[in-house]
Amino acid sequence: LQFNEGKTFGEWTVKRKIDEGEFGKVYFMQNSKKPELTAALKAEPNEVSGGSAIPLQILVIRAMNARGDTPHIPQVFHAAKHSKYCYMIMTLLGENFKTLRKKNDKHDGSWATLSVSAWIRLGIQSLYALKILHDNGYLHRDIKPSNFALGIVTDPDRATMVHLLDFGLARSFAFKSNGRWIPRLARSSVGFRGTSRYCSPNVHDRLESGRRDDLWSLFFVLIELHCGLPWQKENDKIAIEKVKCKFTDDVVMQNMPRELRPILPDLRRLDCYQRPDYLAIYNAMKAVMTRYAVQTNDLYDWEKKPGAPKALRPVKAPEWYDPEPFFKSDPLG
Repeated sequence: LQFNEGKTFGEWTVKRKIDEGEFGKVYFMQNSKKPELTAALKAEPNEVSGGSAIPLQILVIRAMNARGDTPHIPQVFHAAKHSKYCYMIMTLLGENFKTLRKKNDKHDGSWATLSVSAWIRLGIQSLYALKILHDNGYLHRDIKPSNFALGIVTDPDRATMVHLLDFGLARSFAFKSNGRWIPRLARSSVGFRGTSRYCSPNVHDRLESGRRDDLWSLFFVLIELHCGLPWQKENDKIAIEKVKCKFTDDVVMQNMPRELRPILPDLRRLDCYQRPDYLAIYNAMKAVMTRYAVQTNDLYDWEKKPGAPKALRPVKAPEWYDPEPFFKSDPLG
């Protein structure tokens, strides 16, 4: 599946390839009518195992953007299915958490980490993005550093905004009927979905996933950004599972700020139907910001490097600066 420079998709023209994954490729696109508009095209062949995940991704993204452009969620500008492949043209984003962490590599063999100032703000925004997904009745089921990305540095509205990506493994956990949200019944047998390094112990145990499990994975991501996971050096899936399930929550969280240490035990007490206390989690993260004197608009680690570009800041304060009403709300009832 290869598109040459100059190939057009509606009003959009291929300029160059910017990424390639196991199942598809991503291209930098330019709008022919408004050249200042750029986007990303993601394409996958239809014959991949299980079929292309792009139609599901489009369904989930459009559900979240049904009322207009939603913060922390990319937009789909154009999409179609051809006989051999599916594609979508979406918001062009910048670097993901994985590449941002590696920018802090000290080249001394130690694990590259981010400052508390950086990862706690990324974490609050990620929690916000996940709640948007959950409030629309979907689970992500593959939370990992590469599935969170900032906007491009020249876009003031998105440059420092965390975006949730890749909904190819998403699954609805509730559906709307006569104006009410009805939970889907848990399955008795569940196949493994996700990434071994970041999935919750429940996923290893083949239990039905719930909102708790997405948040559990988010905290594994934040631990990795802060100090590295206890199973960081393991690469084999079975070895990761054995090591992960051996550790207690206290051990996993022992190097995290004390305000966050109750979160994993609280998630462990939930079943797959129960709603996590997003507000309590946010309040714990806010307490970390307060103790470390972190300001919402501080420079991030990667902006402090010599010669590094400073991302533009939004003119209007983003919603995540004051998110208490959002985290308190429960649209699913």
